[in-house]
Amino acid sequence: MTVEYFLDYVKESKSKNTHKQYKNGIEKFCAWFGKTPNEVLELRRQDWVSDDLVQKKRFVRELEKFHKQMIEQGYSINTARIYCVGIQQLFRFYEMPMTIPTGSDVSKMVITTKDFIPRPQQYRKMYEVAGDLRSKLIISMGKDLGWRIGDFAKIEKDMLPDLDQDAPIPFDLITEKEDVIAKSFLSQETVDLLKEYLPTIKDNPNSYLFPSNREGYFDPESINRILKDLAAKAKIKIPKRKRLRFHSFRKRLLSECANLGIDINIAKILTGKHVAPDMLTYLSEVEHREAFIKVHERLRLTETPMRKTKETATELEKRVDRLERMLNIIAAIYPDAKTRAEKILRDQGILDTGKMTFSQMLAQIAEIEERKQREEYARIIAENNNNNH
Repeated sequence: MTVEYFLDYVKESKSKNTHKQYKNGIEKFCAWFGKTPNEVLELRRQDWVSDDLVQKKRFVRELEKFHKQMIEQGYSINTARIYCVGIQQLFRFYEMPMTIPTGSDVSKMVITTKDFIPRPQQYRKMYEVAGDLRSKLIISMGKDLGWRIGDFAKIEKDMLPDLDQDAPIPFDLITEKEDVIAKSFLSQETVDLLKEYLPTIKDNPNSYLFPSNREGYFDPESINRILKDLAAKAKIKIPKRKRLRFHSFRKRLLSECANLGIDINIAKILTGKHVAPDMLTYLSEVEHREAFIKVHERLRLTETPMRKTKETATELEKRVDRLERMLNIIAAIYPDAKTRAEKILRDQGILDTGKMTFSQMLAQIAEIEERKQREEYARIIAENNNNNH
């Protein structure tokens, strides 16, 4: 159990920027705390196995002090938070997570980005003023996939799935930057555009879906220029010191996933961000598809529907009531499940669990996980602001 092993894992599995942030944060915290990183890790281990609740929460208090000093030294709210993330992720990696109290300054951040992220209706305006098939397809595929521009620009014609399937149609890719699988989908409106666009490049020997005038692919700078021109044509005002680029599709898709409360691991899988290998098998393609359908209802550019499913309020109430009864039956059959839930809540500082039903305990745990998920969404939406690709 060493800090070096953790940082090697981050270096191999995450972006260079994430590795740098975690490393800097750990080093700054340890210099402030007066211990080496591995000494801090050993102290956390001792705290974790302690029966003393005050000792268990020692590093929560220390992290809040460290954060406060960062602010007093003139660091921004976001920078102070980033410096705290490294030590939190280190402890979490070794399954000794810290629970930051709701409302703590450590968790606060200001969502800032150099990217201008158009709203869905603004993308629709850009789509409406687009005068050629290629521009329309770039917008439609961009908002479906949420890929990095380097992966998108290099799509080849023979990489496309069978377009005669029922939409949404799965479209998988091993991403270039993180070397992970993006399990994405194409909407019906994108499929319709592809069927219209492909015949126009049928006789072009160039293998790329968006060919350049030469043998290569349409370069990213040109794609970004198309988006800027369409925004200007649609009379969309881009604020000063903001930029519109292809990456905005990725951030819009992630933002809509966050707004809809979609599991963050599914959002990462849809856009080709790193997810723990065991989660890839735990989350089914059905869940990916349903998540995409929900997001597409927010992002679609035309009136072309994907699929509609409706349930009456009464039916939903019946399902919720039945599910709650089932959970309490499970707790009665498997008392260890309730004991484990109580332990999780105690570790989170929630001690008054005696009068809670099992379903109420699970609701509390879900609320804690949702808060963590919101924080993770905020982090990944705000990241890569200095990355042009």
